[in-house]
Formats: sequence, structure tokens, C-alpha cells
Amino acid sequence: MSQEQIDILRRALKREKASRRAAEKILEEKSRELYEASKKVEELLEQKSSQLEGVFENIVDAYLIMNIDGDIIKMNDAAIELFGYDVSVEKVKVSSLIYRPDFQLAINSFNSLYDKGSFTDYTARIITKDNKIKWVHINGSIIYDSQKKPIAAQGIVRDITDDKKRRELVVEQKTQLDAIVDNASFGIVLTDRGKILKTNLSFQNLLGYSEEEFFKLSIKDISFAEDFPLSKDYITKMNAGEINNFVINKRYKKKDGSILWAKTNVNAVNDIQGKIKYQVALIEDITEQREKKLIISLINDIAKSILGKLEIYDIASEITGKIANFLGTDDCVIYIVNSKEKTIEQIAAFGAKINNENQIINNLTFSINEGITGRVAQTGIAEIIKDTSKDSAYIIDEKLRLSELVVPIINDGEVIGIIDSEHSNKNHFTSEHLKTIKSVANIVALQLKNAINTREKERVEVQNQQLFSQLEKSNEELQEYAHIVSHDLKSPLRSIDALVNWLKEDNKDILDKVSLENFSHIESTLEKMEQLITDILKYSSVGADNYEKRSVNVNDIVKNLISLLYIPEHIQIIILNELPTIKGDKTKLQQLFQNLISNSVKFIDKEKGLIEVDFIEKENHYEFSIKDNGIGIHKSFHNKVFKIFHSLNKSKDSTGIGLSIVKKIVNLHDGKIWLESEPKIGTIFYFTLKK
Repeated sequence: MSQEQIDILRRALKREKASRRAAEKILEEKSRELYEASKKVEELLEQKSSQLEGVFENIVDAYLIMNIDGDIIKMNDAAIELFGYDVSVEKVKVSSLIYRPDFQLAINSFNSLYDKGSFTDYTARIITKDNKIKWVHINGSIIYDSQKKPIAAQGIVRDITDDKKRRELVVEQKTQLDAIVDNASFGIVLTDRGKILKTNLSFQNLLGYSEEEFFKLSIKDISFAEDFPLSKDYITKMNAGEINNFVINKRYKKKDGSILWAKTNVNAVNDIQGKIKYQVALIEDITEQREKKLIISLINDIAKSILGKLEIYDIASEITGKIANFLGTDDCVIYIVNSKEKTIEQIAAFGAKINNENQIINNLTFSINEGITGRVAQTGIAEIIKDTSKDSAYIIDEKLRLSELVVPIINDGEVIGIIDSEHSNKNHFTSEHLKTIKSVANIVALQLKNAINTREKERVEVQNQQLFSQLEKSNEELQEYAHIVSHDLKSPLRSIDALVNWLKEDNKDILDKVSLENFSHIESTLEKMEQLITDILKYSSVGADNYEKRSVNVNDIVKNLISLLYIPEHIQIIILNELPTIKGDKTKLQQLFQNLISNSVKFIDKEKGLIEVDFIEKENHYEFSIKDNGIGIHKSFHNKVFKIFHSLNKSKDSTGIGLSIVKKIVNLHDGKIWLESEPKIGTIFYFTLKK
């Protein structure tokens, strides 16, 4: 049964009730007139029998009169039919009509009747002669004589058993309907001219508002103005009575600022005159379904559009517009990463950043250490920024936008580009958006890499040829130089060292203090030259021979070094995490860690020295770090420390080759090395080794 039918039934019952009350009032007035003229009920009944007969005949409901002792002395036909008793042939007491469980309630009600003179809307259960239990509604009043003394009571009794069952059924059906509505898998909204009157639990969960919050909102508050033209024509036709329902796909604003795409089925609820009273909308979430279709379409379009293109600007321009349309934003920028110069450059865009010829206006170049895009370029990890105002790395380009989606374009483990999209609202981008743009980045990566390679192919080939020739020559010269140093320099040095010792020994009683100091300088210089030759040989030997990569436990290497190296008591070396096992040359890796740890030990100037060894596992490589709290290195020297023969602290213990050897070993293992340092605070050497 619909709510409209329930309302109509209630109005009919109300009118019937009013009619009955009017009839009851007439009956009461007639009864008072009847009994005012006589002291006894029987005499009054005889005198006014003709009048009562007419009243009884016109009363649809049961009517009865009882004396003060509770004996029923008059019943109309409806009462005889209802109760099954006939007082004209048998004596009946009111107490015999009362359903026993309600007896006390009846006594209390009759006492109230005598005290007050009347009651209305009294509902109780009665039991008939054939033991049927029925619900009745009673309006009763006291009959007084001329001295205002109660001599009898009268009542109109209406059988409401069926009505009560119908009402209970309506309540039960309404409860069931409410349960169905609240537990429906789709949203249900009842509105009146755009004002939200009622929502079910599913719709509250879909948009994130409580029922109380929805009462303060209208459909306009949770809709997008851009979507209104979609439904305007339907609404106009519905208001004109041309249609009773329509279905559209539209967006809704969720409480957290994100978007819900929904199939919306709107139905009109009309009053008895046929005018629209309410509108009921059924809301089905199609966000995921819609996005899947859009994802497939987006990926297919991009794959087709970049096929065969070899120019990076053409490829980037093709994808920016398609990505922006998919994400529902007016901003998308593609960056190219220059890993050598540590910069990222804008090469294509969508929106206000391009001119009529589709060329980017004021293309910016950032340091790889700047902005959210720079951060993603370094980490290779995509990011969703829900509120850019809370991220200090955010850089305003054209204008402030509060949401940002940044995805790296990665080829062979290297970030070669960045897809960056922004939106004016907070919380605009979703995890599904992120997954899709990652897929796009994977599709674009190879083509973009090929385009980058094609652009630089000729220049790189020429440079490579020149470098190859130079490298061959340098290798030959280095090998020859190493041979000379090994065989032709070390022997004379040893001879000089022996001669110096002989001279000191033969003339120890003759030589004065100054001469002995000079001899000591000579010995120190010879020792340094010996170390220099040894280091040059080590440097030239790194990579000179072919070797087979094997599994090497780096953790064991570092632990062994700590036990073998001389570590002053005031210096502590800590391995923060158990170091991994990698593929490489054990001897060279041992040399790598030995040089860096020894270097840290050598330059610690604090009372309590600390060296920390750690690593981070990444997708294609391990990133190691060796941190100390030593003297530190000024930023201007960071690019020089790995050059051969370059030493920042001139001493007999340093030849300036150690870090050059380190860099060469790292390169041999397909890695990179760099440092972060502040004078007087300490230094961190970072290096990567390929998995």
C-alpha cells in the first residue's frame, strides 16, 4: 500500500469518526430529554420508546443502556449482532462482556465515567456470547434524573477489530518498507522542489553525509552546475506533466570533496489532483563502471595517437589533453628529466599554459631538488597531494590549485619524464586516477625514451665514437703508465730509501738536529710516493680485468672490515640494518667499503665519533649510505672529491686517489655515488649498486 493510499484512508476514517460523534451527540441529547421527565429508567423508556426507536434505527454502531447496577436494559440490533446477546429474552450484565485480562482497565474506566460523566475514545477488548474476542471503540456518558442524580449509563460501541488489523498491517508494511528502503543497495532520496526530505542509509554512505546533514542541503548543493543542462529538459517536461520519470547519469559532490558518478532514476509522486507533490530519485553508483570504460578508451586513444611518433614534443602534446579530459581538470603538464644536469623541463601542456598553436607558454625548468615534481623525479614514486597548501614543496606555476597528481615516466628503472596534473579543488584525485595514469606512463615510457634517443642519436653517436677512441687511448696509456710506475719507479724509490738510511746510520754522530729532520722529510716523501704509486696501481687495476659477478654478502664484508681496521676507541661504527646480498666482485666491494669507512675514521674530529652504515632497497638497485660526524666537506668541493689526485686535506696519509677508486668500483657495478655534507657537522656518502 502506497503512502498516498494510506493518507486517503486516514482522511476517510477521520470523516467517519466525526459523523459518528455528531450522531452520538444527538443521541445523548435525546437520552437526557427522555430521562429528565422520569425518575425511573423503565418509565422513561416506555414514554420515549417511539423516539428511541428512531434513534436506534439510524445508528449504525452498537448502542446499549445499562442501569447503575451494571445490568444492560436496552440494546439496538447492531449491539445484539455484535455481542450475541438479546436483553429482551435474557438478562445480561456488562461484566460478562469484558475480556478478563482487561477487567481492571474496564473497572477504572467505568469509575472515571461516573466521576466525570462521560468518556470518549475508550478502546478495549470484549468477549461475545460465542467466545470471540473483539476490539471495540466506546463513547459513553451518564444519564441523570432531574435532581442530577445518575440513574443509568449509555454507550455507543463500534467494532474496530478489522480496522485495528488493517492499521497493524499498515504499520507492519511501513516498517517493512522502511527496512527495505534503508537497506537497499542503491541510494533513495525523497525531495520536494529540490529540498531533501528523506534519504536512505545507502545514499548517506555514498556521499558521506548523515541524515541530519542532508536535511540542511538541497539537490543543488550536492550537484555540479555544469550538469544541470543534462536534466533541465527532463525537469521541465515533468513539471508540465508530460512525463512522470526520467533517467540520467550525473555527478554528485561527496562530503570529502570527491566525485560520485551515478545513474539517477527520478520518479514523480502526484497528489489526487495529478500535481507533483514529491520526487523520488533512485541513485546507483556507476563511478567504477564508468571509470573502467574511460580507462580503456583513454589507453586505446593514447596508444593509437603516439604510434609511430618519434618527436618528444608530438608525443607529449598528444597525451596531455587526453589525460586532462579523463581526470576532469583543466591542467596537465609533461616534464622531461635531465639526469645529467639534475633538472626537469616542461615540454608540453594542456589548458591555459599553451597558445593557439598548441605550444607551451613560458616553459619552466626546475632543479631536480625543487617542487613536488622534483621529489617524484628523484624517488620514482607517484604521489597524490590532497591539499597542496599543506605541502611546502608545492610550487605555484600558472595559479594555485589545491590538488595535484604526479606520476613518473620510468624506463629501465630511470625516471625520464613526469606527468603532472592539478585541480582547483581539494581531494579531487583518487587512487583509481593514480592507477590509470601509471598505466599511461608505462605505455608512453618506451615511446618517449625512443623519441629522446632519436633526438640525440646523432650527437650521442659522434660523442660516443670520440669518447671510445679517447678511452681506448687512455686505457692503453694508463696500462703502460701503470707498468712503468710498477717496475721503473718503485725500485729507485726503494734504493733512495736504503741510501738515506745508510747515510743516517754512517753519520749519526756527525749529523745535527736540522739534518736529521731533513732526512725524516726525505723518508716521509719517499713513503708518500710509495703510497701514491700503490694507489695508482689500484686505480688502474679496477675494471682492467674481466670478472664474474657472484653473490656477495655485504653485511659480512662490513663486519669483517670493522674487526680488521684500526678503529680508535672514541669512534663507534653501527650497521643500522642488516645489509643485503648482491651480485658483484667481492674483492672490489671490500675495497669500496674499506676506503669509505677508513676515510670517515680519518676525518672525525669529535670527542665521540659515530659512523652509521645503512641501505634502502629500491626497485632495481640498493642505495647504501655511510654517515659520519666528522669535519665535513664544503659544498663547493662536492663535485671534486671523486677526481683523481684531488685531496682536500693535504697529508702524508692522503694521496687523493681513494675516492676516485671508490667511484670507479661503483661505476663498475652499474651504480652512482654522491654525497651530502656540511662543514663541522659531518658527511654522508650515498652510492647505489645494481641488484
